[in-house]
Amino acid sequence: MTRLLGLLLALVVSLGPATAVEAAAQAAQQGRAADRASDSATGSAAAAKRKVPTREQWLADVKTAMAGSRAYVKQRAADAAPGERLAVNFDIDNTVIATYYDGGGAIPLMKRFARLLGRLDVDLVFNTGRLANQRNRTVTQLTRAGFDVADVCLRAKGETLPVGKQRCRDGFAADGYTLIANVGNNDTDFVGDGYERAYRLPNYGVLG
Repeated sequence: MTRLLGLLLALVVSLGPATAVEAAAQAAQQGRAADRASDSATGSAAAAKRKVPTREQWLADVKTAMAGSRAYVKQRAADAAPGERLAVNFDIDNTVIATYYDGGGAIPLMKRFARLLGRLDVDLVFNTGRLANQRNRTVTQLTRAGFDVADVCLRAKGETLPVGKQRCRDGFAADGYTLIANVGNNDTDFVGDGYERAYRLPNYGVLG
């Protein structure tokens, strides 16, 4: 503010009172606009923070989103055709790994679901927006979290999320899998086709 006053005084000297008044009015208007933009950004950040519930509420919402999934996969596995290779297509961040709330640990309910799939001889294939150069770290993280990784498909550099997700599903199908379910927490996880049933976990417009 002190610097702005100094500049205005210099304008008075160099331009004359009338021109300086106009310049001062313009500067004040720009300052008010900047303040409004700053307030808006602060308000948006605060609003976004308010949208994210507690960890306990999030886990309850995950449970609600996955309602019926265990019964479904049991029945679907029982109905599998001879030689049919069944798999569930999973997103990773905030779908099986609690990236936001727990900093990278397994989501307990999803870990239990994965164990059920293993008992049913249904493979876990992972379809993520992480870039391909993160493959080793991603596989290590999933394995350490307790997930049996049959395959993982990552996004190519420059590839949009919907395109990458569909490419990965197509790749799993080309490998002989029938994707009996698709589990994710973003709209981009479900754009396209190649899966039988969708389980959409909470995102709140904030979680990645």
